[in-house]
Amino acid sequence: MLIIASILALFIAYLFGSIPVGYLVARAYKIDITASGSGRTGGTNVLRAAGPLAAGLTVAGDLFKGLIPVYVLRWFFPVIVVMVTGESSDTLEMVANLVVALSMPAAVLGHNHSIFLGFKGGVGGGTAVGTLGGISVIAAILTALFAVIALAISRYASILSTTVAVSGVVLFIIFAALGQIDPIFILGAVANLLIIVYALRPNYARLRAGTERRVGDKTENITKIN
Repeated sequence: MLIIASILALFIAYLFGSIPVGYLVARAYKIDITASGSGRTGGTNVLRAAGPLAAGLTVAGDLFKGLIPVYVLRWFFPVIVVMVTGESSDTLEMVANLVVALSMPAAVLGHNHSIFLGFKGGVGGGTAVGTLGGISVIAAILTALFAVIALAISRYASILSTTVAVSGVVLFIIFAALGQIDPIFILGAVANLLIIVYALRPNYARLRAGTERRVGDKTENITKIN
């Protein structure tokens, strides 16, 4: 039963992450975001195709779809473990925290490979920040701050997302060392980093070639929905 509960919890986190916020927001503007620009559903592509308001709504939605499942699981999954097993122990607490840690990359994977969009999606930076907030609001705020600074300096969304991925790991290591969070949550941040870096491979290639587009550049191919 514990294995079933754990798998179900991770699947729910994935489903939350799969909510295609950028696609839905762009659709309200009569734009098919999956066929516009880079085809990704994150805030940057929505900004290029539909404007700043649509992008802001997308970023907010992406944050919350990472925050909500991790936050809820962090507080309630240990209770579910006790209900399912009928006992409480340090080992079971570790198992509960491991599931919560894994719910972080589950949500990011949902964003990047949404079940509702034929497993298409974005890079996962905004959703990753949300998952950090489910464990530590301060870590999420600091990560977002570092990412905004990186974006202001570089004007590359790929640099912003990379900063999110790296900052999450570094801050979680620091917070774990200070006793603010369970060290097992570092695993979730590391998994987020790997997922984001993998998704950014084309961006890194364009950065090396000097062809990466900056945030704010308009996209040339916008597909309208009748």
